[in-house]
Amino acid sequence: MNWQNSLFCLITIIILALTLASCEQAQPPLPPTLSGETEIIIGTGFPLDSKVYGDSRTINVYLPLGYADRPDEFPVLYLVDGGTHQDFIPMAGMAALATLSGQYREFILVGIQSNDRKFELTAPSEIPYDNENIPNNGGSEQFRRFLRDEVKPFITERYRTNGEDGIIGESLAALFITETFLRAPDSFDHFIAISPSLWWRDMGLSKEAAELLQANDFPKDRSFYLTIAAEGGTMLEGAERLAEALKNHAPASLDWWYQPKPDEEHHTIYNPATLEALRLVFK
Repeated sequence: MNWQNSLFCLITIIILALTLASCEQAQPPLPPTLSGETEIIIGTGFPLDSKVYGDSRTINVYLPLGYADRPDEFPVLYLVDGGTHQDFIPMAGMAALATLSGQYREFILVGIQSNDRKFELTAPSEIPYDNENIPNNGGSEQFRRFLRDEVKPFITERYRTNGEDGIIGESLAALFITETFLRAPDSFDHFIAISPSLWWRDMGLSKEAAELLQANDFPKDRSFYLTIAAEGGTMLEGAERLAEALKNHAPASLDWWYQPKPDEEHHTIYNPATLEALRLVFK
């Protein structure tokens, strides 16, 4: 390397160092710690060793206010996409409202973090459009086994549960919940599906819904809540077909609601729909 190249490299390194130093100095300082300052903790996270996946998976739990000071047993609401960077924190607020406002029964919230949600929450598809957009798909049965065989026993053993549970999610998570409701209705007591991605597999799940409702032995005291935002297209078509199948073939013992929300969008429906669903399911 000649001296010109060496000089150029040295100048480049100096410029990079000065740039990084400038960026560090530009960061606003943290506010000073105040006397008596405490952290606000809304839940507990666990690494759950999974034999189904062969690795550790993250579970987040919110307990009803005052849980440690009373002997009560509680239902459990399992939240798909329940990581702290996903839907756990806003849903913990919904859980706290049960104690603060009495709009619905208190429950233990269990957030299941999805790591590769497009794989974990979809059934295998042979539709070219699906495989172009989500080439790595088809893990829903594995995710269902993880919930049923590992997460639920862990929660039941660790906490005071009353044997009643539900599952909630939106979009692909709601697709998974709808599939679980139709194919494995004994998995949970209550199913809350908010704007499910029923376009998947060319709306295959909604097209199979009538047959599945008639073929499966649905236990008593089950409920299914379905809603859809102002989305149109195959999202709406799939939801409407599913609602029609429920109208014609739902077992008499099933409580179900189809309550579209045309004033909401896909990214705004979660909170208003959740509030409505909890008032119904945990009334």
